[in-house]
Amino acid sequence: MRLALVLSVVASALMISASGVAAPAPATTLRADVAEWSIVPSTGDVRAGVVRLVVRNLGSAPHQVTVVRTATFGARLRLAGAHAVVHPLAASIVVRPGKTATLVVSLTRGSYMLLDNLPWSYWKGTSVAFSVR
Repeated sequence: MRLALVLSVVASALMISASGVAAPAPATTLRADVAEWSIVPSTGDVRAGVVRLVVRNLGSAPHQVTVVRTATFGARLRLAGAHAVVHPLAASIVVRPGKTATLVVSLTRGSYMLLDNLPWSYWKGTSVAFSVR
């Protein structure tokens, strides 16, 4: 009886894989630690598709993390007053001190940036470039 059940499961698995229908790729996770005047990512590039961004605030102030596409890797953004001029790809997440927040976004191949767009944060260096391949 067990052998028949095992053979049935194996046959079903083979039929599914032979059908050519691939399971959707799982979300890629990009972790980033943010603090006053820095963002440090877990990697400099991620796979195109759904990306889960997990941001941990190691600093003593809140941080507003935003994902933006850039024309080139490490491109400098224009400032308007105390903020970078950006077109976020998703809603920004505000991460309180000592907390972690998650943002899920779909990204295509190209150059991107994570930045803190609270007043003067980008200007003081709270940003990091990354690539999507």
